[in-house]
Order: sequence, then structure tokens, then C-alpha cells
Amino acid sequence: MKRIFASIFGLALLSAPVFAQVKMVGVFVASKSCPAVISIKKGTNPDDVSVEPGKSYTLLGKNRQEATHYWINVPGASPAQRWVAYDCGKADGPTLTEQMNNGGSAVDTPLGTVKPKPKPKGPKDGVPFFVLALSWEPAFCETMRDKAECQNQTASSYEATHFALHGLWPQPRGNQFCGVDPKIAALDDQHQWDQLPEPQLSPETKAALAKAMPGVQSGLERHEWTKHGSCYPGANAEQYFKDEVRLAEAVNNSAVQQFMAANIGKQVQTSELRAAFDKAFGNGAGDRVRVSCDKQGRFSEMTIGLKGDISSGVDIAQLIAASETTDMGCPAWAVDAVR
Repeated sequence: MKRIFASIFGLALLSAPVFAQVKMVGVFVASKSCPAVISIKKGTNPDDVSVEPGKSYTLLGKNRQEATHYWINVPGASPAQRWVAYDCGKADGPTLTEQMNNGGSAVDTPLGTVKPKPKPKGPKDGVPFFVLALSWEPAFCETMRDKAECQNQTASSYEATHFALHGLWPQPRGNQFCGVDPKIAALDDQHQWDQLPEPQLSPETKAALAKAMPGVQSGLERHEWTKHGSCYPGANAEQYFKDEVRLAEAVNNSAVQQFMAANIGKQVQTSELRAAFDKAFGNGAGDRVRVSCDKQGRFSEMTIGLKGDISSGVDIAQLIAASETTDMGCPAWAVDAVR
């Protein structure tokens, strides 16, 4: 779930500067929680910084052509420039040499910007598919206490016992920032969400979104609209957020939410959660669900595959059944309570 330049390519490690051997332009999207270290060799990480699944970070380079590590910018870390293992996510961007060969330059495209895409990529079979991401806010707030939504969270808050909406992401992966001005995309990359354009929503949709997505208190909806909603079929903010709120409510009004609420403070298996999905949305639904855990072994987020025309009002059970199966991710985890 999400929610997360400094001098370019310079990083002081102890008394000596170290540089990425292959400089890159673009973003690194984390697929799991991994340490973000200052030194690859020593594994130095004095402030215990990790990248968070689903979040994007400014990509600065990699340690060699056949990379074992990527060099990224982690907002809030000191120093912000960190190394992360290559299998912790996906780097989306060319090396500077590739960019120059394609007619660009380091001046044409500043680090952290993303070139606008005129239209979203279409699936090969013509049927759109998506990932719905739902987070567990109590676990998120364990490490993000400075966030407005975490400061305002109480044991009686809706999100204390229900899933929090993170986002609805058009696929395939990398289908992002469609038609977005590179300067706006750069602000998003730098986590400056308060400077992103505000989606134009009706009062009813805005109120429903505020309940479903606590992160709106930190501008999460601006980020989601800029990065993912811009690639949603029709690219209409009102429809995009109405659709994802409807989907989140369907899960929160089901046996899946009941299962989570009944197990707060307990250790459970992903297989049990998948069984709750089968009960709520039909046999096989659980095979379309993947769980992510934080480094303390707490449930942090789940992603649900969906395929079909969401805006037509198709039932979520049909959308799930039509999607591809996935691995379960984290096999066992704790359901955190508000603290």
C-alpha cells in the first residue's frame, strides 16, 4: 500500500564517495520488503530502512550491467541514496547511455521523471485486467506514525477492523502515468503528493473515498489518480474512484473481512484467508489473492486479480473468477491491532 533528489549520483560512505557504476533514469518499484543499505559489501543500514511493496522510488543506477543491486532514492532516509537487491522489485527506466542512443539526454529527461504515455497498453485478448490492492492500516501505522491518517486512527476507526483501500491498478505492470506531464510524474516520484492535481470528485464519491481510503489524509488519492487512474479505461476520476470504492466495499462486506476482524491479534495462514475468499466469492477466488507481509511478519497488504469491464457494474466475484491465479505470497502472518 502505498505511500511513500539530492545531489545526483553522489553518495558519501564513511569518508569516501561511491558511485553507481551504471547510471539510470526512471523508477524502481518494490515488489517486497527489503533492506535499503548504504553499503552493499558491509550491508550497512544504521536506521533500518526498507523499501515497501508496491511503492516507487527514484532510480539512480545499478552496481553493474548485470546488476545484483539497484541504487535508489529513499525519501526520509539519511542518506537518502540506498542500495537494494535486484530481486526486491523492478527497475523501470533506461541507462543514460541507452537514453542518449534513443535521442534523449540527461538534460532532456531529469532523473525521476517519467515520459508521458499517450494511451494505456491494451491486453492481448482485449479484456482489461487489474490488481486491487487492500491494506491493513494498523500494521501500516506501526511504521508510519507521522502520517495524518495514523495520528487520527483509533480502535473505533473503520479501518481498525476493515481493509483500507490502497488502489486499483490497470495492468500489465508498468501501465502508469498515461498522458501525464513529466513534471507532474516527477513530483509523484519524489513523493510530493500535496503538489499533485486534485482529482475532481462529487461530494458523495469524495466522502465514500475518505472512508475507504484513510490515506486521502496524506494525498494518497492524488498519487493513485496520477500514476494509475490516468491509465484506467476512460481516464475519468469520478468513475475510477467510484469503481474502486465499490470493489473495496464488496470485500469489506464479506466473510473475508469477518475473518480478519475475528483474528485480530492472532497468527493465521494465507490458506485460511484464501478459504474465506472462496466462501465469499466462489471456489477458486482465493487462488487469485496474494498477501504481502512486513518485516515483523504482520499482514500489510493483499492484491486481488480482476479481469473484465469493472465500470459496467460486473460483480466482483465474476471479475475475480476471470483473472489469472497467483502465488500466495507470505504464507503466515499476524493480524495487527491498533496501538
